[in-house]
Amino acid sequence: MAEEQKPQRWWQTVPGILTATAGIITVVTGLIVGLHQAGVFDTATKHVPQAQNTTRTPPGAAKPPAMPGTVPSAPTPSATGQTVQSPLTLAAGAEVRLGSAVYKILTAQLDRYNVEKLTVRFTVRMTNNSGSVDIFGDDSFRLLVDGVPRAPISGLLKLVYGHSAEDGDVVFVLPAATQSTVLQVRHSNESTEIPVDLSAKPELVEQKK
Repeated sequence: MAEEQKPQRWWQTVPGILTATAGIITVVTGLIVGLHQAGVFDTATKHVPQAQNTTRTPPGAAKPPAMPGTVPSAPTPSATGQTVQSPLTLAAGAEVRLGSAVYKILTAQLDRYNVEKLTVRFTVRMTNNSGSVDIFGDDSFRLLVDGVPRAPISGLLKLVYGHSAEDGDVVFVLPAATQSTVLQVRHSNESTEIPVDLSAKPELVEQKK
Protein backbone atom coordinates (compact mmCIF):
# COMPACT_ATOMS: atom_id res chain seq x y z
CA MET A 1 0.00 0.00 0.00
CA ALA A 2 1.54 3.31 -1.09
CA GLU A 3 2.31 5.99 1.46
CA GLU A 4 -0.22 8.71 1.65
CA GLN A 5 1.05 11.97 0.14
CA LYS A 6 1.21 14.64 2.82
CA PRO A 7 -0.40 17.96 1.91
CA GLN A 8 2.16 20.79 1.35
CA ARG A 9 1.82 24.10 3.15
CA TRP A 10 1.04 27.14 1.03
CA TRP A 11 4.54 28.69 1.33
CA GLN A 12 6.11 25.50 0.06
CA THR A 13 4.23 25.67 -3.22
CA VAL A 14 5.44 27.65 -6.21
CA PRO A 15 2.53 30.11 -6.18
CA GLY A 16 3.04 30.62 -2.48
CA ILE A 17 6.74 31.37 -2.87
CA LEU A 18 6.03 33.89 -5.63
CA THR A 19 3.36 35.57 -3.54
CA ALA A 20 5.68 35.85 -0.51
CA THR A 21 8.53 37.21 -2.64
CA ALA A 22 6.27 39.84 -4.21
CA GLY A 23 5.13 40.91 -0.76
CA ILE A 24 8.68 41.28 0.51
CA ILE A 25 9.68 43.34 -2.58
CA THR A 26 6.66 45.61 -2.09
CA VAL A 27 7.53 46.21 1.56
CA VAL A 28 11.22 46.91 0.84
CA THR A 29 10.32 49.25 -2.07
CA GLY A 30 7.93 51.20 0.10
CA LEU A 31 10.57 51.50 2.81
CA ILE A 32 13.19 52.81 0.36
CA VAL A 33 10.76 55.36 -1.10
CA GLY A 34 9.85 56.55 2.36
CA LEU A 35 13.49 56.94 3.42
CA HIS A 36 14.33 58.77 0.20
CA GLN A 37 11.48 61.21 0.70
CA ALA A 38 12.68 61.78 4.23
CA GLY A 39 16.09 62.87 2.85
CA VAL A 40 18.11 59.96 4.22
CA PHE A 41 19.64 59.18 0.81
CA ASP A 42 20.02 62.83 -0.29
CA THR A 43 23.77 63.05 -1.03
CA ALA A 44 23.67 66.23 -3.15
CA THR A 45 26.22 68.78 -2.08
CA LYS A 46 24.60 71.75 -0.50
CA HIS A 47 25.78 75.21 -1.55
CA VAL A 48 27.81 76.83 1.19
CA PRO A 49 27.76 80.61 0.88
CA GLN A 50 31.25 82.07 0.86
CA ALA A 51 32.14 85.10 2.86
CA GLN A 52 32.58 88.20 0.75
CA ASN A 53 36.16 89.33 0.51
CA THR A 54 35.52 93.03 0.93
CA THR A 55 38.43 95.19 1.96
CA ARG A 56 37.45 98.28 3.87
CA THR A 57 39.71 101.19 4.49
CA PRO A 58 39.77 101.91 8.23
CA PRO A 59 38.86 105.45 9.25
CA GLY A 60 41.84 107.77 9.34
CA ALA A 61 44.02 105.58 7.09
CA ALA A 62 46.59 107.46 5.04
CA LYS A 63 45.75 107.91 1.36
CA PRO A 64 48.35 107.26 -1.35
CA PRO A 65 50.41 110.34 -2.03
CA ALA A 66 49.41 112.32 -5.08
CA MET A 67 51.72 112.44 -8.02
CA PRO A 68 53.98 115.53 -8.03
CA GLY A 69 52.88 118.31 -10.36
CA THR A 70 54.11 121.67 -11.51
CA VAL A 71 52.17 123.67 -8.92
CA PRO A 72 54.45 125.03 -6.14
CA SER A 73 54.04 123.03 -2.94
CA ALA A 74 52.46 124.44 0.19
CA PRO A 75 54.63 125.16 3.26
CA THR A 76 55.72 121.86 4.82
CA PRO A 77 56.92 121.21 8.40
CA SER A 78 60.65 120.77 8.89
CA ALA A 79 62.55 118.81 11.53
CA THR A 80 63.12 122.00 13.53
CA GLY A 81 59.41 122.78 13.95
CA GLN A 82 59.50 125.36 11.16
CA THR A 83 57.90 125.46 7.71
CA VAL A 84 59.62 125.90 4.38
CA GLN A 85 58.07 128.30 1.91
CA SER A 86 59.15 126.91 -1.47
CA PRO A 87 59.89 126.62 -4.29
CA LEU A 88 60.82 130.00 -5.77
CA THR A 89 61.15 130.74 -9.48
CA LEU A 90 64.24 132.67 -10.53
CA ALA A 91 64.78 134.85 -13.56
CA ALA A 92 65.42 132.76 -16.69
CA GLY A 93 65.59 133.17 -20.44
CA ALA A 94 69.38 133.39 -20.88
CA GLU A 95 70.67 131.88 -24.13
CA VAL A 96 74.25 131.09 -25.15
CA ARG A 97 75.77 129.69 -28.33
CA LEU A 98 78.76 127.37 -28.16
CA GLY A 99 79.92 126.07 -31.53
CA SER A 100 76.98 124.40 -33.24
CA ALA A 101 74.96 124.11 -30.02
CA VAL A 102 72.62 126.63 -28.45
CA TYR A 103 71.68 126.38 -24.75
CA LYS A 104 68.64 128.26 -23.47
CA ILE A 105 67.60 128.45 -19.80
CA LEU A 106 63.85 127.91 -19.88
CA THR A 107 63.22 127.99 -16.12
CA ALA A 108 65.25 128.20 -12.92
CA GLN A 109 63.77 127.09 -9.61
CA LEU A 110 65.18 127.30 -6.10
CA ASP A 111 63.95 124.92 -3.42
CA ARG A 112 64.89 123.47 -0.04
CA TYR A 113 66.98 120.27 0.01
CA ASN A 114 67.08 120.22 3.81
CA VAL A 115 67.50 122.75 6.60
CA GLU A 116 71.14 123.43 5.68
CA LYS A 117 71.08 123.04 1.88
CA LEU A 118 69.20 124.25 -1.18
CA THR A 119 68.65 122.87 -4.65
CA VAL A 120 68.59 124.88 -7.83
CA ARG A 121 66.97 123.27 -10.88
CA PHE A 122 67.61 124.59 -14.38
CA THR A 123 65.37 123.44 -17.21
CA VAL A 124 67.57 123.79 -20.27
CA ARG A 125 66.90 123.38 -23.99
CA MET A 126 69.80 122.30 -26.18
CA THR A 127 69.50 122.87 -29.92
CA ASN A 128 71.92 120.97 -32.13
CA ASN A 129 72.50 122.91 -35.34
CA SER A 130 75.00 120.44 -36.75
CA GLY A 131 74.24 117.49 -39.00
CA SER A 132 75.49 114.86 -36.57
CA VAL A 133 74.41 113.51 -33.19
CA ASP A 134 75.54 115.45 -30.10
CA ILE A 135 75.43 114.74 -26.36
CA PHE A 136 73.32 116.73 -23.91
CA GLY A 137 74.18 115.93 -20.29
CA ASP A 138 75.37 116.90 -16.84
CA ASP A 139 79.00 117.08 -18.00
CA SER A 140 78.23 120.28 -19.90
CA PHE A 141 77.29 122.15 -16.70
CA ARG A 142 78.99 123.28 -13.50
CA LEU A 143 77.74 125.67 -10.83
CA LEU A 144 80.31 127.99 -9.29
CA VAL A 145 79.15 128.28 -5.66
CA ASP A 146 81.03 131.17 -4.05
CA GLY A 147 83.79 130.43 -6.57
CA VAL A 148 83.85 126.65 -5.99
CA PRO A 149 82.71 124.47 -8.93
CA ARG A 150 79.93 121.99 -8.12
CA ALA A 151 78.81 119.12 -10.35
CA PRO A 152 75.07 118.50 -10.90
CA ILE A 153 73.24 115.54 -9.33
CA SER A 154 70.51 115.22 -11.96
CA GLY A 155 72.06 112.44 -14.06
CA LEU A 156 71.03 114.08 -17.32
CA LEU A 157 72.30 112.27 -20.43
CA LYS A 158 70.54 112.54 -23.80
CA LEU A 159 71.38 112.22 -27.47
CA VAL A 160 70.38 115.19 -29.61
CA TYR A 161 70.15 114.42 -33.30
CA GLY A 162 71.25 116.89 -35.92
CA HIS A 163 69.03 119.93 -36.46
CA SER A 164 66.82 119.06 -33.47
CA ALA A 165 66.41 120.07 -29.83
CA GLU A 166 65.95 118.38 -26.45
CA ASP A 167 64.89 119.69 -23.02
CA GLY A 168 66.35 118.50 -19.74
CA ASP A 169 66.70 119.35 -16.04
CA VAL A 170 70.07 120.11 -14.45
CA VAL A 171 69.98 120.07 -10.64
CA PHE A 172 72.61 121.29 -8.16
CA VAL A 173 72.82 121.13 -4.36
CA LEU A 174 74.39 124.08 -2.57
CA PRO A 175 74.70 125.40 0.99
CA ALA A 176 71.87 127.60 2.23
CA ALA A 177 74.44 130.27 3.16
CA THR A 178 75.64 130.64 -0.45
CA GLN A 179 76.28 134.23 -1.46
CA SER A 180 76.96 134.01 -5.20
CA THR A 181 76.37 131.46 -7.94
CA VAL A 182 77.38 131.32 -11.59
CA LEU A 183 76.20 128.68 -14.06
CA GLN A 184 79.05 127.49 -16.27
CA VAL A 185 78.13 125.94 -19.64
CA ARG A 186 80.72 123.98 -21.64
CA HIS A 187 80.56 122.47 -25.12
CA SER A 188 83.47 120.99 -27.03
CA ASN A 189 86.40 123.34 -26.28
CA GLU A 190 84.27 126.40 -25.51
CA SER A 191 82.66 127.58 -22.30
CA THR A 192 80.68 130.53 -21.00
CA GLU A 193 79.21 131.69 -17.68
CA ILE A 194 75.70 132.83 -16.73
CA PRO A 195 75.26 134.68 -13.41
CA VAL A 196 72.42 133.33 -11.23
CA ASP A 197 70.66 135.66 -8.78
CA LEU A 198 69.93 133.92 -5.48
CA SER A 199 68.94 137.06 -3.59
CA ALA A 200 65.41 135.71 -3.06
CA LYS A 201 66.43 132.46 -1.37
CA PRO A 202 63.54 130.56 0.31
CA GLU A 203 63.47 131.51 3.96
CA LEU A 204 62.38 129.36 6.90
CA VAL A 205 59.11 130.73 8.24
CA GLU A 206 58.21 130.11 11.87
CA GLN A 207 55.30 127.66 12.11
CA LYS A 208 52.21 129.08 13.72
CA LYS A 209 51.09 127.32 16.90
